[in-house]
Amino acid sequence: MSVPAIRKIPSFGHAFREKYFPTKASVLVNHGSYGLSPAPIVQEYLANIQKECDFPDKYMRFVLGPDVAAATKEVAELVDCDATDLVFLPNATAGVNTILRSFPFVRGDKVVMPSTVYGSCGNTVKFLAKRIGIIPITIDLQYPLNDQAILDIFEAAFKQGGVRLCLFDAVISMPGVRFPFEKMVEVCRFYDVLSLVDGAHSVGLIPYSLRQIKPDFFVSNLHKWLFVPRGCALLYVDRKHHRKVHTFPISHSYLDDDVELLPELEATRLVDRFVFTGTNCYASIATVPFAIKFRRDVCGGEEAIFQYCHELAKQAGIMVAERWGTSYLDNDDHSLITAMVNVEVPLRGQFFLEFKEFVELEAVEKYGTYVQSCAHNGKVYVRFSCQIYNELSDYETAADVFMECLRKYLKSEHYQKHAELEKVGELSIS
Repeated sequence: MSVPAIRKIPSFGHAFREKYFPTKASVLVNHGSYGLSPAPIVQEYLANIQKECDFPDKYMRFVLGPDVAAATKEVAELVDCDATDLVFLPNATAGVNTILRSFPFVRGDKVVMPSTVYGSCGNTVKFLAKRIGIIPITIDLQYPLNDQAILDIFEAAFKQGGVRLCLFDAVISMPGVRFPFEKMVEVCRFYDVLSLVDGAHSVGLIPYSLRQIKPDFFVSNLHKWLFVPRGCALLYVDRKHHRKVHTFPISHSYLDDDVELLPELEATRLVDRFVFTGTNCYASIATVPFAIKFRRDVCGGEEAIFQYCHELAKQAGIMVAERWGTSYLDNDDHSLITAMVNVEVPLRGQFFLEFKEFVELEAVEKYGTYVQSCAHNGKVYVRFSCQIYNELSDYETAADVFMECLRKYLKSEHYQKHAELEKVGELSIS
């Protein structure tokens, strides 16, 4: 299969990286894990740190509030929701914990989540099962799956009754595939199940409108795909749940659920609780408006970024799969690929954990790159992230580095020993 021509925006690619993303890494193909901020945004971030340091009393008492309000306004416009429904947190995991650990669950409430749930979020549900007695229900997902098949599986679980909340992703972390979260929210609403969307990979990665989707709760990192410095995330809470959601940790601003406020204070009940939850560095929040402006004025806007990264991901998936003689992960709906694409590795899944540790250290120390990987549905996949500083040659290089590490692993005593014990045939890698 020939690789389709990508719609090249002249300012993107390696020239863009050289100008805006100076970094010591040789090849960057894992943007999705931690994000990376362009140099001008980093400079703005450092200036905001300095602003805090110059006069801490002034900043914390009189400047922080307006900074948070300005950032909230910009993000609310980006995700299309009311600013009074948005608050900031350090990361998406903190957002999921905020909801799960402050919501008034009772013993016997069922919480449904997929087997692909992010590990820290799944652990939070397990914690609540021990402390409160909620009942976790895990839905097994083995990709590739079409969107409707996924919805049908969850609907069957809801029909059993007793489900209080469903936790699911906007884009799954590993493998990095898009989840039909918009339709999933509708299914939840139909069965009177609360929807908690872990959109850690969402803002800056895929377009959506919270006003149209109307989830009960939604979290997203801003440092992954929006270029905001780490760590910064948003938490959206539907207005009808404002009284039930409390800061994590509980702080000076705490109000019990049944505390009545004047109408004008009730309107900002949620945001007033979250502006200041303790001494911290708030510079990343203050940098949000600048990051959004950079994406609009320098990068050409969200649509231009999305189109470039999405098309590059499709192209990279085809190219690497051909290079390795395998396939990339997609379904019949062609709905799984975002700016991340997963390519099958010619390695049996039972060796994944040992190989992952080997290749990560080898790739970082000897080749100046990092290649993210996972085991799923009996296969090993590499997850490539595509960003506007990338070009196709980055994935050629990363694929060759990964394969070189694989060759070294297959020659190792560790692999030979386990291959013999498990009676697997020799893997031939050309």
